[in-house]
Amino acid sequence: MAVTRDEVLEKIRDELESIKVPNAREATPDNTWSDLDVDSLDLVELVKALEDEFKITISDDDLKPIESVGAAIDLTMRLVEEGAPA
Repeated sequence: MAVTRDEVLEKIRDELESIKVPNAREATPDNTWSDLDVDSLDLVELVKALEDEFKITISDDDLKPIESVGAAIDLTMRLVEEGAPA
């Protein structure tokens, strides 16, 4: 399943918007979670949405170094490429 960076970014924006993160539609790969005022509970919901959408599993170890939207995009794309089991 080929996925583009723009598709992952759009899913992240959609999910942030659904959990009422201010300015979610303007999120860019350069934004950190603190820039967007995203807390740990918001991240849990975001991870679940990415897992469901792209049929991947994001482990806690994978998630620890993810501090920005761009890093989340890169991780999601890597896991999709690897065909990580859902």
